[in-house]
Amino acid sequence: MSLSESDFQPNPIANATGSGGVVRFGIFELDVSAGELRKRGIRLPIQGLPLQILGILAAKPGEVVTRDELRNRLWPADTFVDFDHSIRNAFARFRDALDDSAETPRYVEKLPRRGYRFIGQVDTSSLARVTPAERRALALLTNVTKRPSKVAITLIVLVATVGLGTLAYVHTLRRGAPSPIRSLAVLPLENLTGNPDQEYFVDGMTDALTTDLAQITDVKVISRTSAMQYKGVRKPLPEIAQALGVDAVVEGSVVRSGPRVRVTAQLIHAPTDRHLWAESFEGPANDVLSIQDDVVRAISSRIQGKLHFHPEETTSPRKPSNPDAYEAYLRGLYFFDKREAEASSRSVEYFRKAIETDPGFAPAYAGLAEALPARNWFHGRPSVDVMPEAKAAAKRALELDDRLAEAHTALGALLSLYDWNWREAEKELKRALELNPNNSLAHERYMMWLLSAGRLPDAVVEAKRAQQLDPLSFFMNREVGHSLYVAGRYDEALEQLRRSEELEPRSSDVVRNWIAWIYELQGKQKEAVELGLSQMAEEGIPQAEINSLRRAYTGGGWKGYWTKWLLFARSGHRAPYDNALAEARLGHAGKVWEWMEKSADQREVWVTWIKVDPLLEKARSHPGYQQLLRRVNLAD
Repeated sequence: MSLSESDFQPNPIANATGSGGVVRFGIFELDVSAGELRKRGIRLPIQGLPLQILGILAAKPGEVVTRDELRNRLWPADTFVDFDHSIRNAFARFRDALDDSAETPRYVEKLPRRGYRFIGQVDTSSLARVTPAERRALALLTNVTKRPSKVAITLIVLVATVGLGTLAYVHTLRRGAPSPIRSLAVLPLENLTGNPDQEYFVDGMTDALTTDLAQITDVKVISRTSAMQYKGVRKPLPEIAQALGVDAVVEGSVVRSGPRVRVTAQLIHAPTDRHLWAESFEGPANDVLSIQDDVVRAISSRIQGKLHFHPEETTSPRKPSNPDAYEAYLRGLYFFDKREAEASSRSVEYFRKAIETDPGFAPAYAGLAEALPARNWFHGRPSVDVMPEAKAAAKRALELDDRLAEAHTALGALLSLYDWNWREAEKELKRALELNPNNSLAHERYMMWLLSAGRLPDAVVEAKRAQQLDPLSFFMNREVGHSLYVAGRYDEALEQLRRSEELEPRSSDVVRNWIAWIYELQGKQKEAVELGLSQMAEEGIPQAEINSLRRAYTGGGWKGYWTKWLLFARSGHRAPYDNALAEARLGHAGKVWEWMEKSADQREVWVTWIKVDPLLEKARSHPGYQQLLRRVNLAD
């Protein structure tokens, strides 16, 4: 929706602002131009609906603003919203920012059955003419204009309000340009409705915007996994930026009203917490991809970046998908990111639904190609069962859009783990990184390829690149530790693995395996056994079995322990690769490669690292090793 100059009328708050469009009361400043509230010059972490309400009340100091007036200014007449819930939450947030109290208010008081009143003393000593741009920002801040709906519609999604105080307004700083932006993070867009049913849509939009912005050349864009750590977290932006290692952040919100979607975003120079740009983009829900493109290009222009598109693609917008397909796709991403057993199954369901609804929507196929193996992994099923379908989905995605980096990443991984086609796999992974150098998963998948090829120093470098793009991800930090372990840099590996365990203690089973293996290789067999037994206890292994293994180690040492371990493994489920490593510890090289052949039958990922796994060093002299190398196409 475009807004013209006639849409904006003078507002009472403009008469109380100074030349900078600032309303001052007590130790606070409401900056109309920047759309922010400051306390003694320091920006407070408040935006969206609370800031809008504060602006409306401060515009009429000492006057009663009724509930109906608030509703009419904040929401179109045909919008259904949980007004009481939204207002209650908004008041709680800005009262917290103002250190105000509903019982003994200093700035805003509630008048039962009447409304609300701003009772703080507004400083009107620096009267000056407000610029048209500031008046436009203010009009949007308080939403003084309403447009009657031309068509009566049934709203299917609750809408609270837009998330930034400066909608449809680009603010150019007059305080000097900050340093160049070379790294960027998209913080989770805010769902202002408070309706958890809409989290999938808002998180999906965050993911999509991150993916698109990652195509800006020469700018590092942090992965959504790390940025999502700050969902719902109220911390100073400089602190967040330092943790993520970025120069700037994008924050904002998504508003959905029936068939309309509005995305708002602002670009902030993180070290100084200074606003560089703010704007809103609105359009039909079936054109969400075009809205995303508008946001990306605006931000790219502001940081003087260049989108990595071919010239012919810059003249035509991305084709929007069927809105129902896109909604299913966003739900698929939402559940995939949870990386849990039940959620992994739901992600597969939604990606399939997106494909069924719109068979021409390439990202849904790429999502399915990633989700299928992940689902089997979480449910303890052999990935080989779903590899053909996953590979077909990745190829179909590329038939529809051969510039989709996610599809090249998925296909590269499948060519490695399923086909053992190393040459073609490397081509796909390098193509994915060429299309999107900020794709942390592509870097991680290429690291796995390098490990399989025996290029260990290169693998460590690639793992660290993935970590830099996703610094708070348990998975990416774990993979750095993994690469260091395989490279024989054990002390560094231990430090990194322990850090990853701190990030996600509940997902540390693989991490503890590697730590135990490092203890073993360092000659700390007792520590390795105790760590292994504690992990078994957490996995629910019967205590009698754990006690028996402990006695076996006490009485028979290292070999006695692993002999007993294999005895229990025969009566329970153990991965073929685990059994192979147990045989390697006992010096049974022939049995090692018998189990490894079974591991290859199931396409266990670990079988591709037989050239470099330190625990297999002594077993590699057996002919079975060369035979398996030829089978998995890793023979020199």
